Amino acid sequence: MNRNRQIILSVIALCILIGAAWCFYEYARPHASAADKKTDVVIGADSLYASFTNDEAGSNKKFINKIAEVAGIVEDISISDRKPVVFLRTSGPGVINCLMAMDSATVFSTLKKNTEAVIKGKCSGFLLDVNLVDCVIK
Repeated sequence: MNRNRQIILSVIALCILIGAAWCFYEYARPHASAADKKTDVVIGADSLYASFTNDEAGSNKKFINKIAEVAGIVEDISISDRKPVVFLRTSGPGVINCLMAMDSATVFSTLKKNTEAVIKGKCSGFLLDVNLVDCVIK
């Protein structure tokens, strides 16, 4: 009985150790960017925004979790939660909101307001604006 108890406690301890190691690996893993991923869609900022405003359900199926290269005019650049965010202008009331995976110094030195830019990122949805995450400057 005592031997069985030791085996059970050893298995439980091993499971806890493996779980803790996996959690640490996931936590410490660097955040992926869209730079090395294959582009699924090449589209303009106006077209992407219009697609979501005209048919959100259809656009969700077409764009969500897809890597998109979006061309547009830089409306603004800011910092959100220590990450740079680039806003691409559209003809509608919203923008293409691009949360960058790059450091802010690179973004601010490369992009300027009212200039053309192509940004590659993963489409995460539409909430008044079209949101792209893990973005890089193309």
